[in-house]
Amino acid sequence: MSGTPTAHLPAPAEDARLQIRFVVPPAFHEIPVFGTEDQVAEELWELVCEVLASEPDETRVRWAVALAGLIPPMAEAGVIHAGMCLVDVDGRPSTASIVASVCPLVGTDHAGAVDFLLTRLARSRPEAEVTAIELPAGRAAAVIDAVATSLDGGPTPLDGMAVPLHDGVLTTSVIQVHLPLPNESQLLSLELSTPCPEDWELYSELFADVVRSIHLEFADLPTVSEALYGPLEEPVAEAMGQRVKAAFG
Repeated sequence: MSGTPTAHLPAPAEDARLQIRFVVPPAFHEIPVFGTEDQVAEELWELVCEVLASEPDETRVRWAVALAGLIPPMAEAGVIHAGMCLVDVDGRPSTASIVASVCPLVGTDHAGAVDFLLTRLARSRPEAEVTAIELPAGRAAAVIDAVATSLDGGPTPLDGMAVPLHDGVLTTSVIQVHLPLPNESQLLSLELSTPCPEDWELYSELFADVVRSIHLEFADLPTVSEALYGPLEEPVAEAMGQRVKAAFG
């Protein structure tokens, strides 16, 4: 287990804060989102050197530049945690990312938020698989989708990886889970994405464990001194697993 990312958000009571915790698989390395420009740059380079320890500097620089370009929009989007992995699966490199963000809950009240999200997501993303799921932290909306991105033909961090392109278009498999928070004013969104379709089932099962580990708690303490969770023993959420296999299995 790599740790429990924690975020503190305003709660209805002045002396209490909403703590959000979830367990991230140990293969995922945290991407620096907060800090000064120099701090982020230093931490980002340390991350790339750790993840790509056996790669030449040219490859490390390419990954660092690509990740650096993602950090400003992530900060603007309310990202509270971002992680990436680059692992060996059956002798070939494979990559995926996990991102968690918090945004205002608008357009609906808390009680009807999930049904509102289901309707809105089904209309805006008609090709996606949209469903409600039950998590230990509450009812949530889940989306399974494939996102197509046109590449300009120049070098990318994915060079040398077994990532299929069709006419210069990269297809990324995505799962998102949107959970209305108990402060009734915000929405927690977690997303896993991977451009490696052959590893989709592996990553989606890991992500199912992540969202099942979400723990929400109002507390007076501004920090958490110890991890809440030990190793996960609960099985993958059955409903989500069936949806994943139906869409991409």
